[in-house]
Amino acid sequence: MRLSAARRWTEIALLAGALAIFVVNVTYANHGAKSDIARMECDAHGCGCQAPRGDCTKMPRDVDYDACFKRSGEMAIVACTQGIASGRYEGGNLAALYNNRGIEYNAKGDYDDAIADYDQAIGLDPKYALAFNNRGQTYAAKSNYDRAIADYSQAIRIDALPKSGTYINVYDNRGQAYAAKGDYEHAIADYSEAIRIDPKYALAYNNRGIVYAASGDFDRAIADYSQAIHIDPKNALVLNNRGQAYATKGDYERAIVDYSQAIRITSLPASVTHINVYDNRGLAHAASGHYDDAIADYDEAIRIDPKYPFAYKNRGDAFVARGDCERANTDYSQAIQLDPKDAAAYFNRGLAEFYVGALPGALADLNQTSELSPKDAYAALWLDVADKHSNLPSRLSEAISQFDMTKWPAPVIRLYLGETTPEAVLAAADDRRPETKKGQLCEANFFIGELALQQGAKDEAAQLFRFAASNCPKDYMQLDAAVAELKALGANP
Repeated sequence: MRLSAARRWTEIALLAGALAIFVVNVTYANHGAKSDIARMECDAHGCGCQAPRGDCTKMPRDVDYDACFKRSGEMAIVACTQGIASGRYEGGNLAALYNNRGIEYNAKGDYDDAIADYDQAIGLDPKYALAFNNRGQTYAAKSNYDRAIADYSQAIRIDALPKSGTYINVYDNRGQAYAAKGDYEHAIADYSEAIRIDPKYALAYNNRGIVYAASGDFDRAIADYSQAIHIDPKNALVLNNRGQAYATKGDYERAIVDYSQAIRITSLPASVTHINVYDNRGLAHAASGHYDDAIADYDEAIRIDPKYPFAYKNRGDAFVARGDCERANTDYSQAIQLDPKDAAAYFNRGLAEFYVGALPGALADLNQTSELSPKDAYAALWLDVADKHSNLPSRLSEAISQFDMTKWPAPVIRLYLGETTPEAVLAAADDRRPETKKGQLCEANFFIGELALQQGAKDEAAQLFRFAASNCPKDYMQLDAAVAELKALGANP
């Protein structure tokens, strides 16, 4: 999206995408616990049952017991329940029935019932590693990551799982729980251990790549995604993730290649994959200045799911870039209708109104943005600009306590509060990362230009706006704002 704050809202979208994949992985692992992981123990012993730790020689074989393991959904729950109530089973065999019923409860979202069954299984067999793993997955689904980590750790300590199969998944599961807590160091360690056990485990490479990306290490993220793709070339989710990493680095051409390949893979549900991939490819096209291609991708995302607000917001940004603020506002309004608490949609619509001089509407939307997102320094800066254009007093000093003043754009805020100089802001915009430096210099010149305009120095303001119009990345809103200000001044871009 063509928004300020170094693609601030785009980064939120990227992280949301990573989180969505995290949830998919957890869900997949939960379903797989019965069909893939839990049966490994029995497969190793040449049987079709699911006895704790492969104790197949003691497995009774009757209709209820077999149905508990072989069926799914309500049929499995009924069979497991009948087996539990029959009184014919005890010890490890009874624990297996509780464990399997817990898996089915978990799959249908009945997490408390699932945990109760895993508790029973563990009570009957305190060394039942799979039950600890499964209970951990359910705690993770409830966002209780500390208890999930404790259960995964216990499963690992029991050391009764096949090293080539189940252990990988437990390390991967614990890594996901650490990642969800923001503990990236431990998450990376767990994914690395899963990879050490099985260097061909594509999921662990993908998940470690997500954590590297969340940590800002996009080169390592791309390396991990590439390895996952080498192992599983038709994994559209990993292609999408690598595309996001390339896009964040500013390599939009490679990002578009990855998104296009993900789109060509049609084996995944459109509702899970293709909406996001079309939307992401649209962002890459827009960042490259190919707005017609971007709009076509957003159109397709909306066709697949007319209630997908991100596509409306992003299409609105592309319309702004083409100078069609009326159609942009229609899209932003649709996004707001779908999600009335979406600060980004209000923010974008407010700026589109600012560009065309509709200050009352701009102020209303920027006020709403600040109310929904009071810690957003950019929203406060833009509100301050709109206030000054409307001859209203600044409210920036009242909002400053909400911001992290150790990070950009803190120097711009200090400038607007009269605490520093334009030269100091330009110096602070410097960064060893070329993409970050380019974005921060874009923002610095634009906001310094706004201050010059407020002080009546129109020639100086025009010069600074020209720099922004010529040098801002194409996916930065300051480019549009600088062009709008130059038009208002009657100056050439």
